[in-house]
Order: sequence, then structure tokens, then C-alpha cells
Amino acid sequence: MPDVIVIGAGLAGATAATELARRGLDVVILEARDRVGGRGYARAFADTGEVLDFGGAWITPWQHRIRMLCAAHEIALRPRAPIVARRWFRDGALHTDGPTSAAERLAHERAIARIAADAILLKKGHEADEKGRDIAHVSFAAYLDRLAPPRATRDLLGAWWCQSGNADKTLAPAAELLSSSAYGEGLTEAMADVWADTLVGGISALSARMIAASGATLKSAAPVRSVGTNGEGVEVRTESGDVFRGRGALLATGINPLRNIRFDPALPREKTEAIAVGHLGRAVKVWAKVRGVPVGVVASGGGTGIEWMFSERETPDGATLLVGFGVAANGWTPDLPRDIATAVSRFFPEAELLATDWHDWNADPFALGAWVAAKVGAEAATAAATWRREGPLAFASSDFAAEQAGWFEAAVVSGEAAAGELLAYLGVA
Repeated sequence: MPDVIVIGAGLAGATAATELARRGLDVVILEARDRVGGRGYARAFADTGEVLDFGGAWITPWQHRIRMLCAAHEIALRPRAPIVARRWFRDGALHTDGPTSAAERLAHERAIARIAADAILLKKGHEADEKGRDIAHVSFAAYLDRLAPPRATRDLLGAWWCQSGNADKTLAPAAELLSSSAYGEGLTEAMADVWADTLVGGISALSARMIAASGATLKSAAPVRSVGTNGEGVEVRTESGDVFRGRGALLATGINPLRNIRFDPALPREKTEAIAVGHLGRAVKVWAKVRGVPVGVVASGGGTGIEWMFSERETPDGATLLVGFGVAANGWTPDLPRDIATAVSRFFPEAELLATDWHDWNADPFALGAWVAAKVGAEAATAAATWRREGPLAFASSDFAAEQAGWFEAAVVSGEAAAGELLAYLGVA
């Protein structure tokens, strides 16, 4: 009978287990998959020796918690290759001279200037622009209609939406794109400037080292099906029928997978409703290995499918790895690898396509989506306040962290906070 059962061995669960074990508690981690890392997933590309991140990857210069963890666990950081060239697919062809035609340039610049102004207003805490128009709770689709940009501008913004909003444009708030644009002083494309580093070995390696160092007991391939609470603590049952009992439990699965766990008694209404709403993140991340493409080129556009690609790094054999993003929403049902080949042909027609690979986070039963994206009118589902501790149950995830939600830094923030709540409940100083 451990003191605490941590459900989920992603970065939030690894952080929580580290904090709990550091205070002398006996911790068991139950992980549904046969690996650790959650939505941080590094593995060999297309059965080669090239280890790539198939989940989240980039960290920013100011995310000091994850940087300190990398230093403590000897995880090296790989700087992102600088962006040296841009390509835009518009008007049915690939262009290198700008995102729009000369005739549409003024309308394009007006839309970009409006986004920059709204991004800074939102960053300062305003929910409306100077004319009183909503910028915090309007859908991205409605916001685009308000801007009335040229088609090429709309497609450009949609491509960067794959990096920020990563959800159905009619359901997710424009604030997802505006918040990301604020990283670059309001300029949407400048959001890439803060993607400073990736972890060598990925979040998978960091999570594994943290769990090993914590001394917690890890049980893999153990999907949890029910969590019960009573006056004596918690009882957790796995899909295989194993039962674990403890003084408390910390659920670090993310919001969407919680719908697969039965709670007895049921969670309070605000949490039950939040689980029913879930989050809308439906990004599709792909990799392609090609020849004939230089490193450091960003290409975007097309309006559907894989709408954004970056020639991210060179391989030991002299080829180039392209990373691409799309959103499985708004009429696009991914057909991979065909859609990857289509994107490579669209953005890098000079390329020789050698191999492709991806992980389907939307179909993954232990993820049920990519990084967090709120639903307009249901923002409480992803609010940190909604996920405060309930008796012996605490909750941690980058989906609802108090700061930087969606980033891996947020997983650390949330894991630390949830562990602190549970320690206070258990009376551990």
C-alpha cells in the first residue's frame, strides 16, 4: 500500500512523483502505455537510428523549470536551426517573394497590424479592442471573418494556427493565435522566434530519468479504469484487474483521457462537465526525410492538410528532415502518408522524398488529442481553478496549468502544484 498512486508517467506525473518521493512518500506510478513521457514521445524515425520528437518538442528561452530539470538529469539541449528562408503557397503556386500579391499587399498588412494590436491588448489583460469588439472569447473563424483578409492571408494565418490553436477554427478562441503572436510583439510569424531548443532524447528521456531518480515504482502497460475514494484513502483498479490502494492519488493523464476512468463517487459537477467538454487540440505532426532541400526553410499555406513545414535538420547521411503540421478539423480528415507527400510536393517541389513517419495523437486512446485548445464559451474546462484537489485526489497536466498551458513547462508547473496540494492534504511538511 503506497502513500500515493500517480496515474500517468508523462512530465507532469514524473514531476509530481519526484516532489512526493522527495518528501519521503512511497509512490507508485501507473502508466497506460509501455513507455513514459506522455505526449512527449521521442523514438527512431521510420525504423532508422535518427531519434525524433513525435509529440511536443520546442522549449522557450524563459522556461527555466524544464531547463533546470534538463541540467539536473544531464539532458542536452539542441538549438533550433535558424530560419533562413520563407516560402508561401498561394494562388495555386509556390512563391518566395511574399505572402500575398502586390495587389493584396495593403489589405494583408492591415490584417497583420490588427492582429498585432489585438495580441498586445490581450497580453495586457484586455478582452476587447479599442472599439469594444471581443478578442478573448470570439472563435478564430469569426475573428478571421471580422478581419476580412485576402484569401492568401487567411491561408497564411491558418497555417500558423496549426502551431497555436491546433483546433476547429469555428470552436476554438482566436485568443489561441493572439497569445502565441504576443510572443513576437504581436507578429504571428514571430512566434517561431521563441522555439529555441529541443531536448536530445526528448521528453521521453527526461521523464525516464526523473522517475528513476525519484525512486518511485513504475508499472507500465497498466491503464486505469476506476478510481474510488473513501474515508481510508483511494482504490485504483487497472484494466487487467490489478488493485492499488493508497492514502491519495494524483491523476496526471490530461483532460481527455479522464473520460475513460470511472470515479466512485463521481467527481463534482465542474470537473465532470470539464471532462465532458474536454479540449479541442487536434494537431497532426509529421516528419519527412528528403534530399535536395536546405535546412532552415519555413513553408506555409494551402488552406488544408499539412499547412506548415520546416526543414528542421540535416541527417548524418546528408538528407534533410522536414517537420510539418496540420489540424484534423474543418473538413480535413488526414490520409497519411499521402498528405505528407502532397505537402512536400507543394512546398518543396525540388525534393526527393525518401521516408515519412508520424504518431496519431488524435486516435491514441491515452491522449485523445494533441496539446490543449479551449472551447469558446467553455474555457472553465481548461482553467487551473477547475482542477483543484478533491479530497485525496489531485490533478496535474499541461492542459490546465496555472501558467503557460500547453507547453511542457506547464506540465512541470502543474505537477509541482498538484504534489503540493496532496502533501498538504496528507499533512506532510
